[in-house]
Amino acid sequence: MPNRIIKESICTSENLDNLAPEEEIFFYRLITQCDDFGRMDARPQILRAKCFPLRTDTIQLTDIETWLQSLVKENLILLYEADDKSYLQMVTWDKHQQKRAQKSKYPAPTDGSIIMQSSDITCNQVYANV
Repeated sequence: MPNRIIKESICTSENLDNLAPEEEIFFYRLITQCDDFGRMDARPQILRAKCFPLRTDTIQLTDIETWLQSLVKENLILLYEADDKSYLQMVTWDKHQQKRAQKSKYPAPTDGSIIMQSSDITCNQVYANV
């Protein structure tokens, strides 16, 4: 996995400032796990194992799901489906990271698709335009 760049402007990001500390840490860890196109598998089990390998016993899947929804709400990531699998895309990846690979490890989001993600147990829905 290549190194990632985190610029000082991240400290003055309003989107990140709206996150709880745990959500912000999750966001930084996602940056280190995405492929060169800012994409990765978005299944909570996979995200927990990749982002918190030493804390799989203390971080719940519901925590990951909640944090994902917060990142979507702050327009930091997009959640989408391809071939019946869930993926995420970092929204501003191209502005901050270099692409070294020729192609992504994961399928690209399809233009114009709307993915509904349940934001809580009462099934209030959040729309992500991808």
